[in-house]
Amino acid sequence: MVFAEEWPLMTFTLLMQLSVGTFLILMVIKALIGSQDTQASKALSFGFTAVGPVTVLALIFSVFHLGDPLGAPRSILNLGSSWLSREILTAGGFLALWLIFWWFSRKGKESNALGWITALVGLAAIFSMAHIYSSSIRPAWANMNTYVAFFGATLAMGGLGAVSVFVLGMKGRAFSESMTKALTSVSYVSVAAVILPLLYFPIYLSGLKAGGATAEASAQILTGSMGLLIFSAILSLIGVVLLVYLLRKQGNKAQSFPVSTILLALVLVVAGEFMSRYLFYACGISPIIGG
Repeated sequence: MVFAEEWPLMTFTLLMQLSVGTFLILMVIKALIGSQDTQASKALSFGFTAVGPVTVLALIFSVFHLGDPLGAPRSILNLGSSWLSREILTAGGFLALWLIFWWFSRKGKESNALGWITALVGLAAIFSMAHIYSSSIRPAWANMNTYVAFFGATLAMGGLGAVSVFVLGMKGRAFSESMTKALTSVSYVSVAAVILPLLYFPIYLSGLKAGGATAEASAQILTGSMGLLIFSAILSLIGVVLLVYLLRKQGNKAQSFPVSTILLALVLVVAGEFMSRYLFYACGISPIIGG
């Protein structure tokens, strides 16, 4: 199972994917709504602001995973050959660009180009993160499933996160038709991000079963934890379906959304991804251990 030293790293990956996904989906919502709606602009500003603290918290967890927090800056020195260095650079770059984007927005000089660059750097951080695992010697990690799981979590949690902070930023005000359409569109992204990894899972599991002793041992852990896997999938599916239901029920009605229910949907998806990520680490057996 997951050892104590893995918890900071696991928390880092989830929080970083939540923050990058939320920022990316907020940029999509911004593009769909436009800049003419003052209320929407305020809600988006609130959402973008919320991304920063989550990213800072994620990076704090990543630093403590290194064992020597004061030596963290040295980890970036092998940028040319180390994906860990690239992960640190892109994750730190995402935070730095977010800060610049946030500062310009506060000064009324918001830049869409800077926002999209920030989102791309964030996605580069997720790719670097996934590549660290996919290039490892552990069969459960060294395959396409790692990318599917990490980017799936980024878009699933990001969609729910973006809608949640947007609704909170509206502060009970009625939604326009363009807002509802934009939120509905991004909710479908979250649905796809939850379903696609589930569809890929049988391929992933069959590949492990056809591998060597270590891969088979990882497959046994997954099959033995099928109850937890199913439960995590159900939580995520309920979360995204609940979001879509609320948005479609809203239709073109000029009314506010139930904040508590939107937040519940977010919590369900995050809980589902947390359980799934726990199993990701649990089945990551080294060949030395697996024999």
